[in-house]
Amino acid sequence: MKKYIIFILITGLLNGCSKSFLDKDPHELTDAAFWKTAEQAEAALAGAYTPLSDEEALGGEEWCGMETFSDIGYMNDNYPDFIAMSEFRANQNTENDLSLNSYKEYFQVIKRSSDVLAHVPDIDMDEAQKKRILGEANFLRAYGYFTEVIRYGGVPLYDPLNAEAAAIRATEEEIWATIESSLVAATSQLSFDHEEGRPGAGAVWGLLAKVYAYQKKWPESKSAAEMVINSGRHSLYPVYADLFTIEHEMNDETLWALGAREGSNPITSMIMLPNDVWGGTHDEQTGAGWRLVSATENFYDSYEADDARKAATVAKRNVDMVTYNGVTDILKAPNNQSPVVCIKFQQPFKNVVVNFSPGLDIPAIRFADVLLIHAEAIMNLNGGGPANRTVGVAAAAESFNLVRERAGLDPIAAPTFNDLMYERKAELAFEGGDRHFDLVRWGLAEEVYNALPAEGTYKPKRTFLPDKHRLLPYPQREIDNSSGTITQNPGYN
Repeated sequence: MKKYIIFILITGLLNGCSKSFLDKDPHELTDAAFWKTAEQAEAALAGAYTPLSDEEALGGEEWCGMETFSDIGYMNDNYPDFIAMSEFRANQNTENDLSLNSYKEYFQVIKRSSDVLAHVPDIDMDEAQKKRILGEANFLRAYGYFTEVIRYGGVPLYDPLNAEAAAIRATEEEIWATIESSLVAATSQLSFDHEEGRPGAGAVWGLLAKVYAYQKKWPESKSAAEMVINSGRHSLYPVYADLFTIEHEMNDETLWALGAREGSNPITSMIMLPNDVWGGTHDEQTGAGWRLVSATENFYDSYEADDARKAATVAKRNVDMVTYNGVTDILKAPNNQSPVVCIKFQQPFKNVVVNFSPGLDIPAIRFADVLLIHAEAIMNLNGGGPANRTVGVAAAAESFNLVRERAGLDPIAAPTFNDLMYERKAELAFEGGDRHFDLVRWGLAEEVYNALPAEGTYKPKRTFLPDKHRLLPYPQREIDNSSGTITQNPGYN
């Protein structure tokens, strides 16, 4: 099986061994004696990538688990504190596995990338290499802060020259400004040509379009999205299901993916896999499937007829055919609480179950997301949007229908915001929790969540309070460790 990632020669620091840039934690040094060579700069940048592969970051449980806050997923396994948060009944965040570790891992990304930005400019090295390193560091810094701010609001702004800053929460506005600043800088530092596993200009402009959308800066969001759309470097991959296969994972639709190799993180495919696919009717692979996150029947039933994304995303017990470990048959999954499982990332296990880490990349930013953000910006600039959900906006049709028609659905001449809500839900399901964060930023989470009846015991009736639940409760351990300088989010005890 071909797996890549990028190999960097880290001389001296790693005893001259050649290592993939996601294999190690090569940089924890901030001493000025370290920051002398190009090799050390590359090693430091490698360290900024490393936490993303961990189980509680892009590489596994927390990335998958965020979908349980939405209406399309729930958590099978026993993480009671995390489940309480996803059901909007927690008054504090004592979840010291998924939630706390994720918070810390993304802060490792922030810290290490910030160290790169602070020290690499002073290194005497090739200027083109330096520019690329700084661009990647700016992107990673922005991505880390983006992940933190949409979950927790204001967080500490790490300053390599001021250790006390790590114990003081900045405002949400300050964090958004920092994200914008880093991404704008990266737009002039990175090109659309980039190595696999690294972000290029497409990823920078794509994330910037999304960052502007979260802040309702619609002209800026539209313009940033158009930098990607008009670049001629990105397009939709023809077959939706193939996006999530090892054979087709690097394609023009992927703006940035967390690279993977067989036998090491990420483990997303195994996290979503049922632990008993066939219910004894066929041989199972021992130890297969964590069934951590599964889909709701409400989501399964919400697909429009003929939407090709349904068969690529979910399967229902005793209804749908799946292929697993060389066998094609009707899904059984008797240990799943709901009758529906997410199969979006299961294709590496079709022929044989290799191990917990089959080597499937994690699609962090896709062109389809940018197209829908572009359509959303146009809607909001032309009388549509969350407050006017039935207003058709013909100007948004081109970007919108590229995504819709790829799914096998008829185009809509003047799509409404209701149409956009459906497309984003169907297109981005189980990719890091976009559905929940979309509903929150649109101000529609209360309406959507509170109207849903209970679905079994796994997805109970929930009450979403916007002033409280738009943010997660801040990790209690971080509050305790700050000796009072970090305070809890509003509404939580």
